[in-house]
Amino acid sequence: MPAPLLLKRDWQRDHVYLVQFPRAGCIPSLSMFALKLETWLRMTKISYSNISNEFTKFSSKKQIPFIELNGRQIPDSNYCIEHLARVFKEHPKQVLKQIDLEERLNPIEKAQARAFTCLLEESIRWIILYNRGKNNKFLATEEGLIKHYRGAKKTFFQYVFVEQLRKKIWKLCYWQGIGRHTIDEVENIAKKDLTALSVFLGDKQYFFGSTPTTLDAIAFGNLAQLFYTPMDSEVLRKYMEENTPNLVSYIQQMREMYWKDWDEACQTLSLNTQNDTLICSDVKR
Repeated sequence: MPAPLLLKRDWQRDHVYLVQFPRAGCIPSLSMFALKLETWLRMTKISYSNISNEFTKFSSKKQIPFIELNGRQIPDSNYCIEHLARVFKEHPKQVLKQIDLEERLNPIEKAQARAFTCLLEESIRWIILYNRGKNNKFLATEEGLIKHYRGAKKTFFQYVFVEQLRKKIWKLCYWQGIGRHTIDEVENIAKKDLTALSVFLGDKQYFFGSTPTTLDAIAFGNLAQLFYTPMDSEVLRKYMEENTPNLVSYIQQMREMYWKDWDEACQTLSLNTQNDTLICSDVKR
């Protein structure tokens, strides 16, 4: 199979190009996977730039986000993280000390991280999509994506595309199974998931203590969607505020720590408001 065409032809060596959806008005990315991956890049201080997929460009696996690094496309956010951790860990000068965020975890902690990763990406994620499959009208407001469009394209997006997308999301939810449940049933699942996360986090700064791991990027990517984006029902946001306040504090702390440009990104819709990060060169391949 031929290699996929690169979006960034004049690439800089050892600089990551993150391809994702355009910014939204309420959150830097409406994709929990893109928000996870960009947060992870900020946590590790790997040099990167964002490229908009313009709602039309996808990876060889038909997914968003994906990365391009040294003339190669890497699809799927989890494989992106694995690839980046492996490549940059081999830097001969060992400039980046925190590339393998799981290195210090013991086998039991790694098992726990795996279990909570599945809870977030295979349960919480579908709860978010369930809500968007029910009602995604916010996409056609300034909280969503409407500011990216003008004229006839704006009208089409507002009155045709948003509803087409809602139906597509709902179809995915139905075939996954969660779409066959009532909203009350789905919210009860979510409450159990949120409670489990809250109990495990406890009063720790991050899920495994005072140092962040990849699980923190995954958790933030998903929990921020629940907390900051309009949902079909406000029940879960209210539940978090009243019953899992440590998760709310955690989300706010992660935002302050790794997304100081959050407001700027959402207001300007610029994909590259991040501060300059450490540039690693001459990575050993």
